[in-house]
Amino acid sequence: MTRTTWNFHTAGQLVFGFDATDSVGALIRRRGWDRVLVVTDPILRKLGIVDRVTQSLAAAKLSVEIFDGGEPEPSFAAAENAIQAAGEFRPGVILGLGGGSNMDLAKIVAAVTTHGGTYSDYFNFDRVPGPVMPLVCLPTTSGTGSEVSHAAVLTDTANEMKVSTLSNYLRPAIAVVDPALTMSCPRKVTADSGIDALTHAIEAYTATDSFAMDLAPGELGAYEGRFPLADCIAEKAIALVGQHLVTAVNEPANREAR
Repeated sequence: MTRTTWNFHTAGQLVFGFDATDSVGALIRRRGWDRVLVVTDPILRKLGIVDRVTQSLAAAKLSVEIFDGGEPEPSFAAAENAIQAAGEFRPGVILGLGGGSNMDLAKIVAAVTTHGGTYSDYFNFDRVPGPVMPLVCLPTTSGTGSEVSHAAVLTDTANEMKVSTLSNYLRPAIAVVDPALTMSCPRKVTADSGIDALTHAIEAYTATDSFAMDLAPGELGAYEGRFPLADCIAEKAIALVGQHLVTAVNEPANREAR
């Protein structure tokens, strides 16, 4: 059957701009949510980025708990610890703060806290049975795009492999993208995450055409493929990385490059 439609999915609300972080508490309060579990890592806590976020949450009079056991390429053990922290705090909102690893960890916590079981119950595509509790993401690097994606990746250290959970229910309700949060990134992280963003854009632009996918009407695949709107976004992303990445690496405080 020839496909005649395409789908565009993203976060429910995307807030972008310098100092957008300061609005996160009001954004959550405005929706009537409370009890925020912040999923992050010790480096961001040391840098003061966690404090900046929690100040906004406190100003909105929200209850807050911090789990700072995030790690690069999060392991099953990190997921278990984060899920345990959520079980003890009983959050109404999960806030992922950091790179893609912390945001992925937050998504797994949201799925398990909402639907029960364990993280492995949701591996592969479309295994999350329904909407998850409110999920808010604040990226501190430019690379992964996890703040708008449907994917969460954990690392099976015993078998030395990555495993993915893919579900449109994992797309954050709110993504707050504040370039100021990237300014504390080391030069290598800025360079690596910039190349990551470039690779994602090229991949999107060269992916299988959405219209060529053999899907029944209404059926969703694990990935959407390329389509006209995605092409526009990918082209612009490629151009922006080419224009600004070297400057961002060499001039970390350059606001335009960030």
